[in-house]
Amino acid sequence: MKTAKELGIYSIVADSVSGAPAKKHAAAYHEIDPADINGLVNVYKMQNLDGIHAMLGDVTTWNALALCKRLDVPFFLPKTQLEDSAVHKKFKDFCRTFEVEIVNERLLAENGEKMDVSIMDFPVLIGQHIAKQEAYAVT
Repeated sequence: MKTAKELGIYSIVADSVSGAPAKKHAAAYHEIDPADINGLVNVYKMQNLDGIHAMLGDVTTWNALALCKRLDVPFFLPKTQLEDSAVHKKFKDFCRTFEVEIVNERLLAENGEKMDVSIMDFPVLIGQHIAKQEAYAVT
């Protein structure tokens, strides 16, 4: 947002978080849930906007894609590329193809098993994939 402002781009932020940092650099902002597609359609039309952008990797990217589809406006990222970037294994395999350095990730537990902490190299960042019932560590 700061760069857009410096480039003279009129930008509006739609975010439900009060005091979100991007809001202070935007020309205007709306406190609205990024998942409220109907509300965002109204904002888009009311403000007579000509584009939509969302941070890649953020959950709002999917909402922005849905919003663009609803409004029949182009989005900077095709759905297939968004899906490839959202599936960590596909994304990491793609990075490895071009020798892009990636964060190491190790499966610690799955299906509700107890994590095997003996295999961890500290420090670690622990995360979980709720849908798959897996725990993983990023070292």
